[in-house]
Amino acid sequence: MSLLKQLLISVSLAILIILGGTLWLSVESARSYLNTQLQSQTDSAATSLALTLSQPSNQDPVTQELIIMAQFDSGQFSEIRLTDPQGSVLLRRQTQEGQSHAPAWFSRLLPIEATESAAQVSDGWRQVGLLHLRADASYARDSLWYSFTRLVVWVLGAGAVWALFVLFLIRWLRRVLHQEVTEQLRTLTQKEQPNTEPYKKSTFAELDEVTLALATARQSIVVTAEEQHAKIELLQVELNQDEVTGLVNRKYFINELRRQLGDADSPQGWLFLFRQRDLAAINKVMMRTNVDEWLRSLSQQLQSLIAGYSTNAYLCLARLNGSDFVLLAQGLNDEQWHQLMHAVQQILRQQRIQLPHGEYCRWAMAQTDFQSGQYLAHVLARLDQALMRAESAGHNVVESLTSVQTEQLMDYPKGGEGQWRHLIQEGLVQHEFSLELTAKKHQQQPWYEAVLALQAKGVAQQKMLGYQFMPVATRLGLSGVCDVRAFELALTHLQINPQDRLLLRVSLSSITQKGFVDQVAQLLAASEDVLLDGRLAVELDAYALSSEPIQVAAFNTMLASFQVLSGARRVLQLPRVLLDLNTLHVAYIRVTEADLVEFIHKKGGDTMLSNALVICQTLGVSFVFDGDLQLLPEPIRLMLQEYGK
Repeated sequence: MSLLKQLLISVSLAILIILGGTLWLSVESARSYLNTQLQSQTDSAATSLALTLSQPSNQDPVTQELIIMAQFDSGQFSEIRLTDPQGSVLLRRQTQEGQSHAPAWFSRLLPIEATESAAQVSDGWRQVGLLHLRADASYARDSLWYSFTRLVVWVLGAGAVWALFVLFLIRWLRRVLHQEVTEQLRTLTQKEQPNTEPYKKSTFAELDEVTLALATARQSIVVTAEEQHAKIELLQVELNQDEVTGLVNRKYFINELRRQLGDADSPQGWLFLFRQRDLAAINKVMMRTNVDEWLRSLSQQLQSLIAGYSTNAYLCLARLNGSDFVLLAQGLNDEQWHQLMHAVQQILRQQRIQLPHGEYCRWAMAQTDFQSGQYLAHVLARLDQALMRAESAGHNVVESLTSVQTEQLMDYPKGGEGQWRHLIQEGLVQHEFSLELTAKKHQQQPWYEAVLALQAKGVAQQKMLGYQFMPVATRLGLSGVCDVRAFELALTHLQINPQDRLLLRVSLSSITQKGFVDQVAQLLAASEDVLLDGRLAVELDAYALSSEPIQVAAFNTMLASFQVLSGARRVLQLPRVLLDLNTLHVAYIRVTEADLVEFIHKKGGDTMLSNALVICQTLGVSFVFDGDLQLLPEPIRLMLQEYGK
């Protein structure tokens, strides 16, 4: 409670006590006065009536009775009694007191006593009787009650007037204090000078010192506030900006994406995430300052690129962490978005750094869409899922996972890694994995490409294929147990179907896990009788052969001991692997139609293809083309046929 209110309440209580005391004293004085008056009137009436009855002419009983009746009928007395000297009643007139208008509680609280007076009636010197009179107090009570009600009305009226005065006083004081103090305090945070004079004399003399102190403090606060604003602006820049590249950081990007998702009028947008997978290797071959300069140059080129698309669209390039960059675009149509993505990929390819073994650093790229009303966690989970696919595939193609594609996956996990971990582990425990077979033609023989699939109970009606969950399993460290399950299912299928041949893919992360090779060897040893004639082939990505040649060679050697073929795909993207095919114990390389068409369109591609065919023929490695030969240019088709394809 404010000091002003406390002061006014205390004054009001004091006034209330004073008015209540005044009321009580006034009523009590009136009651005492009425009692005295009533007693005096009764005494006077008794004396006067006794003298009248003492006259010789009034000694007759009938006359006395008439005189007493006349006095009694005046209504001022409730009882008149005449007794002889011995106390016998000679004449009595008595009635009930008149009806009083005063309430009973008032009569009990402030009683008016009915007084009684006596006087002697004589005949000369002889006493003939004693006269008793008792007054009727109802009139006195009514008089006191009327006086009390008038006083109460006056007190209440005075209280109401005081209450109105207090309300007016509070408003007036607040207005004055607002003008004198609040306005001065408000100007403390303003950089501009107030319109009023800072040292203007106050309405109250008591506030002069306060006004002067505020005006003095304002001058120092203005200087301090300017310094604080400068520091805050610097901290905001540091908080929302990456210090190396100058791009906005993860916190700013998340807040911006959350704002776009929460805006009902926001159009559909795109997210493009690209991760430098070899940043650790780059830090080993370059000094930290050089790496920072490279990242800064790359960011500046990308910023210059997106500036040309910012006319009618909103674009935001952010650095999430050391190796992750993301581009948020909104307001671009599909054609403009694809043009922008293609231009970004060109810059990324041009800015690649060569690593010690001659290969160039790699980018893992992923994209997804977003629109207003979607959950932030779901959008980021889609983008992360696409990035995991790109990392698992190892290619330079942008992996895309749109919201429409996610909806087609029914109720697959859209959240974090915890849901995926539970789903995969539950599938392993409940034996919910199976193989999806696709017919292929391999080395002039019918083969089936086996892809691991997961049918989790209560998740979806359709199966999840390996490309959907294996990237997550790789990140969670579960790829090894999944690939072991794939071997178990493949061996079981070959035992049941002795005429089939299976082509199985294995990820590099599984091969590098401790104990994986031994588990596979135990499975193959237990089913060695079904592996005759090379009915099982295991295919690896060329990147696995390049990055971990020793472990891959040991794995392929183990497979060869059980008559299991070892193959490699996407070798043309890493031609250096061709020189190590013999030491890696690779039985064949497989090239898809898309890979071959892209390769031969590069300058010198046909020559390199010819050399690759010569190397394979020399080393006894089969060159397998997966596609339609008729779609290839005639020189390439003749080249493949010449080397026995």
